[in-house]
Amino acid sequence: MARKRAAIVDAAREAFLRDGYGGASMERIAKDAGVSIMTLYRHAEGKDDLFSAVIAQACHPADQAEQARIHESLQKSLQDVLVFIGVMFQERIASPATIALFRTVMVETLRFPHLAEIAYRGLIGAHQDALDAFLGERDETVSLDAGQRRKLSAAFLDRLVGLDSFRVLLGLEGATDAERLDRAMSASAELISALPAPTGGKH
Repeated sequence: MARKRAAIVDAAREAFLRDGYGGASMERIAKDAGVSIMTLYRHAEGKDDLFSAVIAQACHPADQAEQARIHESLQKSLQDVLVFIGVMFQERIASPATIALFRTVMVETLRFPHLAEIAYRGLIGAHQDALDAFLGERDETVSLDAGQRRKLSAAFLDRLVGLDSFRVLLGLEGATDAERLDRAMSASAELISALPAPTGGKH
């Protein structure tokens, strides 16, 4: 089932990039994935479900090695974890796969405006949700309420996005590794400075 699901999502991604959302065919996706149309509909009710799955795939660790790297990073200090998350977020948003999806949405959004919300929630909102959940489990943020954590998560990710995002969308050179690291370090320091002072207990 997992292999079929992966094949379907891969075929859907290629279809959306090749034919656009409007031109993508469920029948062609099923054929390219090597499954029957009935099997495809057991995994997705329609193209919206498939598009959401394609967007979600762009946000998740690509392989076991990356998953292990993420798990290892989460054992470090809050500042180190935030820097890691900051760099990873910038790399993922600027990756060729993500940029291709952004461009597909931009082309199709006049005919299918709901795609913009799907893409934003999947590519940006999912990262904010994950960061918010992470902060909710850290001793350093135990005194914050849900609204405060959400605000910090949004501000952190906002701090990571610069004008180079537009350059990448236009096919020009984006931020360097050093620039991404510097931005992640600044965003991390800004978030930590906004935390209340420790009052005792585990930190």
